[in-house]
Amino acid sequence: MKRATIVNKIIIEPTKGWACLKLQELWQYRELFYFLALRDIKVRYKQTFLGVSWALVNPLMQMFVWAFVFGVIAKFPSAGVPYVLITLSGTIAWNYFSEIVNGAGNAMLTNTNLISKIYFPRLIIPLSVVLRALLDFVIASVLLILMIFYFRVQLSLSIIFLPVFIILITLISSGVGLWAAAISVKFRDVGKILPYFIQTIFFLTPVAYLKAAIPQKYLWLYYLNPVAGAIDGLRWVFLGIPFSWNWLFLQVLISVIIFVSGLFYFKRLERTFADII
Repeated sequence: MKRATIVNKIIIEPTKGWACLKLQELWQYRELFYFLALRDIKVRYKQTFLGVSWALVNPLMQMFVWAFVFGVIAKFPSAGVPYVLITLSGTIAWNYFSEIVNGAGNAMLTNTNLISKIYFPRLIIPLSVVLRALLDFVIASVLLILMIFYFRVQLSLSIIFLPVFIILITLISSGVGLWAAAISVKFRDVGKILPYFIQTIFFLTPVAYLKAAIPQKYLWLYYLNPVAGAIDGLRWVFLGIPFSWNWLFLQVLISVIIFVSGLFYFKRLERTFADII
């Protein structure tokens, strides 16, 4: 008499909604997240004469160039604040945005060996860029604060709102970066297009000028740019330049939509990354 055999079947059902993001895996692989961020930081400054000091030199050079072009030659309004502080505050925020977008957009292609060999949540790769960019942002912000003291600009209690605008610019830059990272795996042209995209957004963002320089009829377009809102907010926090709170909710909403949609789009294409790469 034959014995009946019991076969255990494992059925894997696709998850839907937030469950498909498997965000808990990011915490389980947090050590890999820190490793990738630390590796990028070391590689970036390895065998350079100035090392981490480039996080200060880069914004300083940009500060002087934009202050000369927009403050001295073009004579843009400065709201009574030294123009170098306007350009430095804008440059710091802009470099944070552009570094995340550009870094995340190219991160998948620079980690092809890792992706094809072992399993881990691929979200870690583009998101680890944020930590690297945040380090440069913090270092440059210390420089900004020192210059604020040098020019005797009074800091106020508005400094407590600093995290709000850091989160805002992190959301929008990470969202755009996730879209770029996912698309770049299939279309390698993205890496070539990104610098032009970032350069275009630069001129549509108040990096080297204040919103007072924009004609009134175009201000509504200006306020649709979350990066512009974040830079305005940082200037209010550090320099006391008035900030338009009426548009903050819309800017946050746009940032959240781009970030969340970027997350889902990235996860949707994630299963194909190893095969395509």
